[in-house]
Amino acid sequence: MIKLEKIIVKDTIRLDDDHPILLKLSDDFSQVIKNFSQHIEIKGIFVVDEDDRFLGVITRTDMLDWARAKLGTILYKPLTDMNETIRLVTLIGASKVGDILRPETKDAAVHLNDTLGEALKIMVDVDLIVLPVVDDTNHVIGRLRLSEILERSLTE
Repeated sequence: MIKLEKIIVKDTIRLDDDHPILLKLSDDFSQVIKNFSQHIEIKGIFVVDEDDRFLGVITRTDMLDWARAKLGTILYKPLTDMNETIRLVTLIGASKVGDILRPETKDAAVHLNDTLGEALKIMVDVDLIVLPVVDDTNHVIGRLRLSEILERSLTE
């Protein structure tokens, strides 16, 4: 078995790869829809503050939740969890990027010197398959995908 605790993020990601999509909390929610519909390859959009510091991640699963709430499919599956119900009701009124951002993603970032083991733990804990890579000032400088961790695990 490979030791993900011995491999660091900077030895895995490609910083010269295409840049992650960044949106601000106050951006219109239609920008989220537009980006996910026009870029089928993206797994997540990173949300930043006015100074471009990382605040959280919006995923395709979040978009599915929004579609479920907004487009009426909320009625197809009974709501039994109060937190899920509150989230879906909130999503119905989403008009800004910040309206869909899950708070638990606010700390879901890694640094270049973090290990892949640490990154994988965050992915599992927060249910993400892409994480932003941030610098010491919390600015997004790249992204780490689960696929990169899996690929790396095959070569070790």
